[in-house]
Amino acid sequence: MTLEESIEAFYEAFRGVPKPRRISGCECCIAQEELDALLSVPLRQVDVGKLCSYASSTLLTVGSVADYLYLLPRIMELTCLDADWWVDMEITGRAIAETNPLEWPAKRLAALQNLLHAAINHQMVTEGLGWEIDDWICAIAKMGLDPKPYLQQLESSSSAVLSFYDQNASHLTQRKLGNAFWEPGEKGHDAVVAWFFSPTVSEIIFEAYGVRLASDKLGSG
Repeated sequence: MTLEESIEAFYEAFRGVPKPRRISGCECCIAQEELDALLSVPLRQVDVGKLCSYASSTLLTVGSVADYLYLLPRIMELTCLDADWWVDMEITGRAIAETNPLEWPAKRLAALQNLLHAAINHQMVTEGLGWEIDDWICAIAKMGLDPKPYLQQLESSSSAVLSFYDQNASHLTQRKLGNAFWEPGEKGHDAVVAWFFSPTVSEIIFEAYGVRLASDKLGSG
């Protein structure tokens, strides 16, 4: 399934989410007129700038789970395809976690998982996007999803593994990850670290850089 196809499937899976009558929030963070504008047009026409303002603070100082789920297909579409989208994927991952995705209807959860796989694949095969893999893996873990299937997906591309490693190499000496969005003790962090130290991945790193990831430290091969 292509990225575009997975986005269409995501829209379809969420088609039954009702359109809210109103979105409320702290007016110090976002004007009510901007929130009203999110509901004044069809979902696929919601303005990227206004939606960024909402998505950057959603479920913190603005919005509710109900309106977030309504807007989520457009949020994911713009995240994947629009260069003007500036909200970090990790922030979206945190917000999705607030909706308890593991308790979603099976069709919606499957659509999310398929979209995440398609997004990772898009980054793997598109030149210049490998650095985004780090953002998405962190976001997936922040959603409360198991990152292992997405990590295994990366193993088919040495360049993708190395792009991800490059973002974390200096921190892996302490068995930590470099993304500032990781929180102490966050579920998923240790699974990602363990993946870097796995035989398959550590061999890819060694062949490229001559660096051997040991069980407790980095060493030269």
